Amino acid sequence: MQAVTGGRTLRGALPLAVLVVLLTAGTGYAFDDTGKPKADGDGKGSTDPGGNLSAAAQGYRITYPTGAPKGGGKPLVSVDANWTPPPCWFGPKYTPEQFKAEYTKNFNDELPQVHGSFRTAMGQDLDHYQNGLDYPGDKGYKDFNTAEAGKGMWWVVTENPDADPMAQMSCNNNRPTWVPNGQLPPPTADHVITAEMLSKLAFAHTRVPGVQVVTNPAGRQTVNIPTWVTLREAYTPVKVRASVDLGGGREIWAETTAEPSGVHIDAGTRDATLFPSSGDCAIAPDGTVGAAYNGDPKADPPCGVTYRRSTQNIPPFPFDASVTWKISWTGSDGGPHQLPNGQVDDPRPVTVQEVQTINN
Repeated sequence: MQAVTGGRTLRGALPLAVLVVLLTAGTGYAFDDTGKPKADGDGKGSTDPGGNLSAAAQGYRITYPTGAPKGGGKPLVSVDANWTPPPCWFGPKYTPEQFKAEYTKNFNDELPQVHGSFRTAMGQDLDHYQNGLDYPGDKGYKDFNTAEAGKGMWWVVTENPDADPMAQMSCNNNRPTWVPNGQLPPPTADHVITAEMLSKLAFAHTRVPGVQVVTNPAGRQTVNIPTWVTLREAYTPVKVRASVDLGGGREIWAETTAEPSGVHIDAGTRDATLFPSSGDCAIAPDGTVGAAYNGDPKADPPCGVTYRRSTQNIPPFPFDASVTWKISWTGSDGGPHQLPNGQVDDPRPVTVQEVQTINN
């Protein structure tokens, strides 16, 4: 959690114990919005008819150049187990009036819970933003800079709640800072939002079609009879754009493109023959995968499996179909650049029966 009081100033002016308490204060005394849509309908994180996330109080804006995902889509899972979106970042979020309202509310909520030197420290911090109290190297503000409305934004730390809690704290040496339109914060600021960070946030917001497998025959399969596999979805490129408005006609932005690069099926057992033998089914130019049964009992499916063993007296086979998406991005700093591939899949149990025939 990033406390309003900020890290760098307190480190120079207050005992370490004061700093620790303020940085671990209750959630009210913090700015930790994540840029994700809110569930309370308060206007923060609302969407327009195109499914684009509003920029209000979120710190960045998400848009979908290829259209909003139908039915919500399915989130991509990175194939790199070590890949994560940014745990936190420092960027523009509040107008003076918004910052004043948020700060004073959080201050008043937190004040009754602290005493002694901690209470004094909070009072000094309030004076810094409200009454012009100067800190070393940081001139104080009057009334949260409301006189400069429309000329800039308050930059604050945003934390990603899905990140490791300790990693979220890595941005906490930034205190809220007023930055004029079109400019960046002083070079001493850490974890300033970048196009690369935005590309990762865009990745985290990327939603692609799921994997709905259709088999012929439907339901239970039969030993030595080919199962024809098709996917309901059409897989075409998906673009997601994340941007931060710096004012003055300047922005930082990144646009990711997720392109379907392959579909792989796994029969869930070695006692099966895949079609094709690699299990890698082709994606047609129109984005479709597989084909419906053509009526020829001797034909091999372009995407499918023939089971050689039944599941009688054993658990069903864990059949799986996965789609891999290649992710690239361009942004305000150039490109294209690469991100780790993403995947979606659809594991499901398959029961296989054995049909006995009698020859006369």
